[in-house]
Amino acid sequence: MLELDDLIFRARALGQTHPFTPRSYRYLNEVVARERTSQPVPELGIWAGHAITAGYCLRRVEEDDTAHVVETLPEPLPDDLDEAATHLAARIRTEAAHAYLLYPEERVVEALDRMIAGEIDRRLSHWEGTIDDTARDEIAEYLAWWVIKGYALRAAELLIPLS
Repeated sequence: MLELDDLIFRARALGQTHPFTPRSYRYLNEVVARERTSQPVPELGIWAGHAITAGYCLRRVEEDDTAHVVETLPEPLPDDLDEAATHLAARIRTEAAHAYLLYPEERVVEALDRMIAGEIDRRLSHWEGTIDDTARDEIAEYLAWWVIKGYALRAAELLIPLS
């Protein structure tokens, strides 16, 4: 199992390449386009895309390191990629995803927390003093969701059939 610093470094490095499958890349583009028009600031949609990439790459590095995948599902997942990823992301947030994880749950949560903190720092550090605490917390929660959803996206795309 990779040390946390190595895991984060490799995930960030992978994020600088083209880490997505065609299926997940289409999903990423759809989310960014939707979020750019539905959020009060278009940049939030772009930030969502970066956050998805961070989580997705974290899962990919975890897969490469463990050289295995989840083979049996404790419950059926929705056939729709977005619905399956949303379901898995919700389970991760409620500490009910251990059956879908390749690393121990504590390690995954720690790595996700580190990735989330990095995304928040990168996106909000230049806004320091210009937004209130409520807005900062809302944006932080938004970014956290998309990092976790990116991680769940990769897990889901391997667990559900192509549609």
